[in-house]
Amino acid sequence: MMNSTAKPLPSARKLAYQALYDILEKKAYANLTLQHVLKEYPLNGPESRLLTELVYGVLRKYNYLLWIISRLSTYSLKKIHPSVKILLCLGLYQLLYLSRVPASAAVNETVKIAKKITHKGNVGFINAILRGYIRKKKELSLFPRNDNPLLYDSLYWNEPEWLVKWWQSHYSREAASILEAFNETPKLAVRVNTLKTNRDALQKMMAEKGIKTEAVPWDNNALILLEGAHAFWPLAEEGLAYVQSLSSMIPAAILSPKEGDRVLDMCAAPGSKTTQMAEMMKNNGTIDAWDLYPHKISLIKNNAKKLGISIIHAGARDSGKPFPALFGRYDKVLLDAPCSGLGVLSHKPEIRWHRKEEDLKEFPPLQEKLLSCAASYVKEGGLLVYSTCTLNPAENEDRVRQFLKEHQGFTPLEFSLGDQKKSADGMMTILPYELHSDGFFIAKLLKK
Repeated sequence: MMNSTAKPLPSARKLAYQALYDILEKKAYANLTLQHVLKEYPLNGPESRLLTELVYGVLRKYNYLLWIISRLSTYSLKKIHPSVKILLCLGLYQLLYLSRVPASAAVNETVKIAKKITHKGNVGFINAILRGYIRKKKELSLFPRNDNPLLYDSLYWNEPEWLVKWWQSHYSREAASILEAFNETPKLAVRVNTLKTNRDALQKMMAEKGIKTEAVPWDNNALILLEGAHAFWPLAEEGLAYVQSLSSMIPAAILSPKEGDRVLDMCAAPGSKTTQMAEMMKNNGTIDAWDLYPHKISLIKNNAKKLGISIIHAGARDSGKPFPALFGRYDKVLLDAPCSGLGVLSHKPEIRWHRKEEDLKEFPPLQEKLLSCAASYVKEGGLLVYSTCTLNPAENEDRVRQFLKEHQGFTPLEFSLGDQKKSADGMMTILPYELHSDGFFIAKLLKK
């Protein structure tokens, strides 16, 4: 029986405001922020779904929502306090996109939150803008595309203008499909922990909790959660499964470590692929997991412990600096390299607002250095898998082709995802609409 003195849970709207402030102003990750909030506050199903929809909805429509605010406000966007902008976006998102929410509730609930976190003048401003939208919404539709094609596309697809131009120049034919996929709500995917259970048993357990799932045809240990995801977290805490996007499961599957292998994961935190490989190895062998920051090493260790894994040896190390004592020691090496993240704009929509065009130049030199180090650690006859969660050719195909020119002891190996997709020259670029998951790049290389 619930304690009558227990502190009431914050509303989904208040939690959405706090999450969006952390994401937009403190550069937090949306998926990790939401996971943390949902674990800390056990909301019921409808409230949990509203929280998730508000956070991801505002992030996906942020550009357009700010444009609406700019049309209604006599102040420039730069002069509006970040807290006020976020509250306005929350209120407007409900008014524009959540038909089941009465307009009065969208306004009143937003104003109620504003009264707790800002001064009276801002509260009045928020109330006026939201009520102004209700009165003038017919006048605020998007202008014809021919008037300003780039601005129109930026508002329609909700990406910054530089990024819309980038997609259109690099993926001309596929650009519209890519942009559309990035604005869809991704389904939650989980990896079954085969050290503790199997897919059939976990599906049965989930069904008993009201969680509706779907099997993934090209991965026997993956499930998509269709309904009841809020009831999944206790199973994750027991280590029976691990939240991981489908595309993120592919690099380890292609590397395919076996029992007894010695494996190196060079950029391992938070340990998604590391723990996946340990499960594939049946917790028999050795995995050295490196990451640059000590606090991230604790994430790997905590995840391994929860999943019942003992073969991971995690340590803080700069993977861009060679470690000669380990040259030629590993059967298999995974380099899931730091990248621009342009493949994961669906479940990390905040990246589109944080990333700048000049940032793209930072990654290829780092990736080149990491690949060169990775090559040194692979045994003769061993495998190297290079992967990124971006769709930038300069970080993907160009990087691998340059590597093969400079490391002629390596040769590409072909691979496939069942009958879903096949590699070309040992490389595979997955566009976000192809597997209903993130955009990703994988290359498989054999050391002769």
